[in-house]
Amino acid sequence: MKKRNNIQDPYIDIIINGYRLVKKVGKGRIGSVYKAVRLNPPDTLACKVIAENKLKDGWQREIEKVIKLRGVPNIVQYHAHATKLDNNQRPFTWILWDFIDGIDLRQYIKAPPWPLDIAFIEDIAATMLRSLHACRAVGIQHGDFHEGNILISKPDPRIPGGKRTIWISDFGYGGSHNKLQPKDDYKQVFAIISSLLCKLSPSNLNAPDKVLHNKIDDFIKKRILEVDPTQKIYVGYTELLISDFNKLRPEADAESAAAGKGDEIKGTGDYLWAEAIGNRSDEWKNLFVPEFLAAQDLLSKNITVLTGARGCGKTMAFRRLTAFMDNVIGEPSGVKGADQFVGFYLNCRNLLEAFPWVPKHLNKRMQQQIMHYFHLSWFSEICKTLALYRTNRQNSFEWLDVLLIGIFGDKYQPLPYGADNLSHVSAFIEDEKERCRLSDLGKVGGLGNWPLGRMDFLDILQQKLESNVSWIGQAPLYLFLDDYTIPIVPRNVQLILNPIIFKRRSRLFFKISTESTNSFEREALRKKPLELHQDFELIDLASESIHQDRKAKKILLNNIFRPRIDRHELLKGKHLTLKEVLGKPPFSNNELAKQMRHNAKKGSSKRVFYHGEDAFIGMWASDIRIMIQMFTDMIRDANGELQKEGVPISKEIQNKIYRDTGGEFLGLMGSVVEPSLWEKGPSSTKPGEKYGTHLKDIVEAFVNVSRYELTKGKLVGNQGRLNPKQAFRLEIIDKFVLPDKAELYFEGLIRWHIFLQDWRGKSVRGMITPRLYLNRILLPFCYLTFSSHDHIQITNKEFISLLREPSRFPAYWIKKRKGNGGPDEKQRSLW
Repeated sequence: MKKRNNIQDPYIDIIINGYRLVKKVGKGRIGSVYKAVRLNPPDTLACKVIAENKLKDGWQREIEKVIKLRGVPNIVQYHAHATKLDNNQRPFTWILWDFIDGIDLRQYIKAPPWPLDIAFIEDIAATMLRSLHACRAVGIQHGDFHEGNILISKPDPRIPGGKRTIWISDFGYGGSHNKLQPKDDYKQVFAIISSLLCKLSPSNLNAPDKVLHNKIDDFIKKRILEVDPTQKIYVGYTELLISDFNKLRPEADAESAAAGKGDEIKGTGDYLWAEAIGNRSDEWKNLFVPEFLAAQDLLSKNITVLTGARGCGKTMAFRRLTAFMDNVIGEPSGVKGADQFVGFYLNCRNLLEAFPWVPKHLNKRMQQQIMHYFHLSWFSEICKTLALYRTNRQNSFEWLDVLLIGIFGDKYQPLPYGADNLSHVSAFIEDEKERCRLSDLGKVGGLGNWPLGRMDFLDILQQKLESNVSWIGQAPLYLFLDDYTIPIVPRNVQLILNPIIFKRRSRLFFKISTESTNSFEREALRKKPLELHQDFELIDLASESIHQDRKAKKILLNNIFRPRIDRHELLKGKHLTLKEVLGKPPFSNNELAKQMRHNAKKGSSKRVFYHGEDAFIGMWASDIRIMIQMFTDMIRDANGELQKEGVPISKEIQNKIYRDTGGEFLGLMGSVVEPSLWEKGPSSTKPGEKYGTHLKDIVEAFVNVSRYELTKGKLVGNQGRLNPKQAFRLEIIDKFVLPDKAELYFEGLIRWHIFLQDWRGKSVRGMITPRLYLNRILLPFCYLTFSSHDHIQITNKEFISLLREPSRFPAYWIKKRKGNGGPDEKQRSLW
């Protein structure tokens, strides 16, 4: 019998380092895991065996990583490795590891032996974050986080009240010592936690766990996935991530207790991210502003790309314009024209959850699988909305049965007539999403496996909705696709989805949000470039805010902040405006500029103060979240002052917050990542030079030029009289062409909203060239005014020199402006 077993499994009964392989307990893509037992002294280990022909280059890297983590809790430890012949005399490599008596997370999800609850998800998340910190401390990445590599051991019977333990195993073999690119740990962690949260329905949770569910969901979306250090978040700083994660449970308990007493905690800085509002209808009614920036342009019957920095309100607008939220909140959005379409919403993090890692080259099988999941996600969201709008269980949804049978064939089994087939369809779709997510990407292909991996599914679905759902009828469908941003959706995945998204249709229009004009791939089917106005309309919120007149800005910001002011315990019920809280404008931009020029001329160290309603409005460039954060910081610092003296907040506090915000933005700018490497992690453009630091140098060079013009340059005509030149705008006056290296820096300035591009601008010579505005958040820190009348005009060649050699540009500019013959020979050779 043993001999027969040996033929069937050539590794059973082999002796390795005194341990006998007795049972196969797991199988991966390249190897299998066996239980290895030693009788004297008794011990058990796990042995991974890999046939020689399946060994991958760099396989030792996994062992090197774990050795660096020797002694770190919750990491499965390495013991020994070597080569040997199996029972069929074929060579293989064996590696001995700790044996974990339990199951992996993938098995646990399918049939949990213990409850799948918020406490379990907390434990999983905390363990993964601690392992990320350990990896970061020794300069490695795990490189292959997924449910199969997270183990849950049984409670230790030797310990009274022993609990299950989470273990991290199977580190990827990609890394710095070989050419293999490891998978992104943060994306993998996000995908695992997000998937677990989806297994729980918040409606079935108790009050504290319901709050915590929302908090963890918000945390992983806005902290784990954050790649922009200028958002006041220390990207990849795992110690801070762990600290903030550990605060979520006590915060949830406190909020739940307060709500139970009818004394819900509220503050001016609540809900900096729209996702955090969840489906709280009262908060949506209180905080959503129907007259948001560029609302009417967004609702035109066109494919529309909406760009803007994090926190500019894209998500809030997209979510609120859906039929789902109209039903949840119990009233229409109030946005003019919103009754002319039916909207549905999907966040691209849904895709990231399913495919946290994709290879650089996607074959046809992979493409079909991704398209299948993308369509399933929309189908799921539409079914959720249909469920809200049905008036009774007898509503006819038999057409859904017919549709699914036509697509999935025998895989879909309808319920008997009269049953709740909509719920049945929704459950089938969710199961199909899970099957797609858990299947190895590209392992199988064909429409038999991925029947929604086709271009026309949404067209078919739209026609079915039009014919069978009376409240939709012939109304156009608007599909609001949020966070279509590299690296959340990698370039190669966007190239697969673009032919679906940018397809011209008469009754279905995608509305896409992305962070900047260069954070999405402009290529459609057969490598055809996507052209502005031909294939899509572009709305850049920063550009819209530049051209919005002051009166409109004042109205909009007051609409945003009045309900937030009313949330503060010392200010609520007084119906205060920004002018009452911050004070009247102390002086005009021209008067401010004259003070600055006078102080510079006298060599005075006296500084001006930025304060009052105009200063606050002057700093706005569509980024609502940072405005709310500044306002909250001012309220916090002025708390004692407000108790004694009331409003307005003192000019000293306002000035401090404005300058601190700009200084922090400039400081964090040094950590931003080169655009070509958004999907690969931090890098340098050349040895000894960090990309972000170079961008910071460009800003400082431009500010030095602007400060020179303001304090020492010639007076210019402004508002009917001569005034100091006030410029935070840069204008190129001839043909705009950038060589590779300069373009790399330009891409970063735009991508991270360091400069805001005016898409309506033209140069003085009539050529369409960029006008760039320094981010207004920097103006108080840099001691510039908010006037946008003046600008710094430079040639394309000078702009290239500013991008390439920022440290030398101010000296060149000053020499040029003084009329001393322009650049010297050394400078001329550079430029």
